[in-house]
Amino acid sequence: MANVYDGMTRTHIKMVKDELKVQWTYNSNSIEGNTISEGDTAFIIEYGLTVKGKSVREHNEVLGHSRAIDIIYNYLDSDILTLQNIFDLHTAIQTNIVIDIECPIMDIWIDEFKNTKAEDLSLEESIKKYTRSHISFTSIHPFFDGNGRVARLLANIPMLKNGYLPLIISVENRDKYIKLLSEYNLSVDELNSKSNNLMEENQHFEELYKFFISEYKNSKIVLDALKSKLR
Repeated sequence: MANVYDGMTRTHIKMVKDELKVQWTYNSNSIEGNTISEGDTAFIIEYGLTVKGKSVREHNEVLGHSRAIDIIYNYLDSDILTLQNIFDLHTAIQTNIVIDIECPIMDIWIDEFKNTKAEDLSLEESIKKYTRSHISFTSIHPFFDGNGRVARLLANIPMLKNGYLPLIISVENRDKYIKLLSEYNLSVDELNSKSNNLMEENQHFEELYKFFISEYKNSKIVLDALKSKLR
């Protein structure tokens, strides 16, 4: 099985994971409109303090997403993902009290993705699972808010389980990301209670898959930068 941290000490692995948490939180929140900078995101995560000129909601989004990443890593200790796990993850990223809506199609999603055992997948195979999980979750859209952030968290379980870095979508590519998701959704039938299949691996699916492959470099840059300093 792949292990991107081979040969690194625990201290250095923690350094990489801490920086990845900042990058993951900053980019995922920024995609959804959060205006806190990358540097301030790191400051808030490290010290839990506020920065001038930003709302309580935006600060809580940073802290909530940081907690959600810790939850995702905790889920790696289990080989089964439950609906309650998803609700707990969603609760972590929320800044307001919300009511989770019941969504029968989520039962199909759970059946498809509940088995999270490591499968010794290649990087490309792991990103294909990321794509399937991400697309199907955002197509179902089970919550009033937070679906994108939850999808980007859950879809990383097969990445992490198989020894790879998390796939972090850069806010710089936000427009392309949203456009590709929209084009996929327009190309398939809307999911409803009568749906049997969660997704269709059509041309637009393949375009998203290729986009996600290209985005993997974002976390690889973090790892390579630290390794370069250690030489």
